[in-house]
Amino acid sequence: MNSDLVSLIWPLTVIGLLVAMLALQFQNQRRLGRVLAQAERRGKRRADSERDSREAILAALARATRLLFNSRNKQVAMERALAELGEAVQADRVYVFENHRDSASGRLLSSQRHEWCAPRVEPQLDNPAMQDMAYDTVIPNFRAILERGQPVHGIVADLPEPERSLLQAQSILAIVVVPIVIDGEFWGQIGFDDCCQERRWTEAEINALGIAAATIGAAIRAIRAEQELADLANTDSLTGLSSRRLFLQKARALHREALQLDKQAALLVLDLDHFKSINDNHGHLVGDEALRWFAKTCRASLRDEDLVGRMGGEEFAVLLQGVAERDARAVAEKLCRQLESSPLTTADQQIQLTVSIGLAVSHPDEQDFLGLLKRADQALYEAKRNGRNRVETSASAN
Repeated sequence: MNSDLVSLIWPLTVIGLLVAMLALQFQNQRRLGRVLAQAERRGKRRADSERDSREAILAALARATRLLFNSRNKQVAMERALAELGEAVQADRVYVFENHRDSASGRLLSSQRHEWCAPRVEPQLDNPAMQDMAYDTVIPNFRAILERGQPVHGIVADLPEPERSLLQAQSILAIVVVPIVIDGEFWGQIGFDDCCQERRWTEAEINALGIAAATIGAAIRAIRAEQELADLANTDSLTGLSSRRLFLQKARALHREALQLDKQAALLVLDLDHFKSINDNHGHLVGDEALRWFAKTCRASLRDEDLVGRMGGEEFAVLLQGVAERDARAVAEKLCRQLESSPLTTADQQIQLTVSIGLAVSHPDEQDFLGLLKRADQALYEAKRNGRNRVETSASAN
């Protein structure tokens, strides 16, 4: 082969190699482009899915918030709110646990208060294991995370013991638990279970559920404040008995029920004797203690179903259901004897207490409860006028 031919083949070979390399590079770039485009589409679909999931949770949260703050029956509203959240996040079970302290040891415990379940899932609200769970022995790993204000989430099989065994016993495959914080304190937790698949919760879902936990906490705080106001209106703060308002409301209903069932009801109106002298001679703190002691004596001497209330000052009332006049008088006289034989013991003395009682028994012709109350008041006046520390029974209704 002559030198001219060799000199011609060598450049052609180099050019061929360069063309092959460029073609291979072009193919690789196309392949990379396709991979990147697929990844972009997958990422977009995932982002769209996460956005859709987050928006569904927030929409459900808006509905749940309206339920919690506008409904009269807060228990039912809470269950419906959890159902909204559970369906939005496609969970199988949603629940709320409240923290509390063991009265003896002071250990931090957690008890289930509310729950929603999908139709195919077994409820756990009545499971004794879900009540009084000790954080330090039952869910110690959860506690460390939740107390920092962070959520717990993941596939149950990947969780540490003892939480893994606790959750697997309930057929839970994946879980998200978010702390509920009220007034800066770790109040409890809201949890979401998946019992059908080992699901990996997205960051968007977890963030949205964090907002849900904050909203549930605000609702619980409002419900608690509302209940406290109701308790103030319905409960005498000094004695713990029903307030005058609640007593009259319940007594009217029980009186009406007795008339409808053709049964008798007996009303006792009670007044501590010489109560002003107790306040004057021993001070109002001792007077308050006397009222509490009298309320305790009443409750100990009566049946659970008997209605007891403080009408104001040193005056109380008791409604006995299904009791004839003879038996009602026996109850009243027992109360007199019980109080007389149980003096109030203070730090440095004993104070003798007695009570005067007016008794009136319902009559079919007396439809108005206020008529029964008026007759009992008149009988109380007679008991006071006739020497106190005694029971007087009113005449029958006209």
